Amino acid sequence: MKSGTLLALPAHGSDRSDLLHPSSVPANRKFRSFFLEAVRASSREEAGTAEFIPPPPLISCSDFVPRPLVELLMRKKKNGALGVKWVKGDELTNMEGAMHTFVTPVISKCEMNGDYRYNPVIGGHGVDRFGDVIEIPGTDGNRQKYQLTRSVVLSASIQMDFENGKVMLNACMLEESETIGVDLLSDSAWVVLEKKAKQDDKRRRAYDETLKRHMIYHLTASRTLPARKNAKDLFSIDGTIQLLESFIKTLNASTDKMVGVFTSLDNRQIVSIEFLFNTALEQVRNEIAALEFLCTQGYVYTYDPASIFARKISAKILNRLMLAALKHLSDQHKFANMRVFGFNDYADKNAINLAHSALRKQEHVVVTSKQDLFNGTGGMNGLYNVAHISQAVGAMLVIHNNSDGFGQNIETEAMTGSLDGAIGSSSSAAASLERSRENLLDFVW
Repeated sequence: MKSGTLLALPAHGSDRSDLLHPSSVPANRKFRSFFLEAVRASSREEAGTAEFIPPPPLISCSDFVPRPLVELLMRKKKNGALGVKWVKGDELTNMEGAMHTFVTPVISKCEMNGDYRYNPVIGGHGVDRFGDVIEIPGTDGNRQKYQLTRSVVLSASIQMDFENGKVMLNACMLEESETIGVDLLSDSAWVVLEKKAKQDDKRRRAYDETLKRHMIYHLTASRTLPARKNAKDLFSIDGTIQLLESFIKTLNASTDKMVGVFTSLDNRQIVSIEFLFNTALEQVRNEIAALEFLCTQGYVYTYDPASIFARKISAKILNRLMLAALKHLSDQHKFANMRVFGFNDYADKNAINLAHSALRKQEHVVVTSKQDLFNGTGGMNGLYNVAHISQAVGAMLVIHNNSDGFGQNIETEAMTGSLDGAIGSSSSAAASLERSRENLLDFVW
């Protein structure tokens, strides 16, 4: 599924998500802060109070991502990025953020003190906490309350970022003249632009242009994007949706159907569907390959479609690009450890039927709505309930934090700000992704 050999992996393969357990986090401690402190103490070789030190991620990358860029993306995000991309003083440029789409960190064991729930009554994003339990007294006779937790796998995959026109839209749209791709991997003189140089608009724009051309080189068959005036037979949004649905439903459909396909968006921009399909294919390959390695006990995959990140394109197009990529990969490989595929179809009811088609060759996989997996009573019983799905027993639940490539929101954002904030404040994920931890890049694939 992916080239290269993994010589070592983060700790994995011995946990399950369908049972809760006491953590080492006292009832009165903030969950995220507790694990961040534990990782920072561990890096200083100090004794901490955490029995569990969150592991670094397995970072699954596309072959064409320059390795120096991986470290930059993982270590140099700003503290938070709410509705903003590059701004003066930042370390990461807009096209570097676009390149993060091809760098997927997957955390093999992430502790959560509740199940995610969207509730507009309490402000939207939130977590239904499991509560606390009293541990058996130790030899000193003390009785301490600890927070109940669930072990999950967290995929910090980066959404295709169409929140504004500066990232993925800029990368895949047609210009007034032809854009010829270049392969930076074969350019021995290419280096990541230094932060100080990025503050110079002219140098930064030229640097971003080379990254855009690098993506075009690797994501299109012709290694070019034509000028706007030369793009013929443009698809509408509805026509693009129909094209992608036909691809998903057709047995052994050829990816040639995507080559040279262009779509005219409502904002009058013309984008390359070939570029976006191949982007989705890289995303799905990077993520599924990592999960297959990490989750030998099986995994329950859940997916929440983009909303904010689909503002400049149709969310239905993004959903179908993902499912088309999943279908193509499924036609070529067996997802041996996938047990369940749960898609959040609240805004796209036809997506479940398409997911069935995409995974038709994975006969062992149960395809369902994500909501069907979260019908528990909550509290100490949890919302996640797969007792009715035998294949899910003993498997790991895979969740996503839905982020862009610019901010470390999982570490800094409040509970109700977004899915990223809800997951971040209620889990150990921020500690696994802590930007200064020494072993952050120990497992790059």
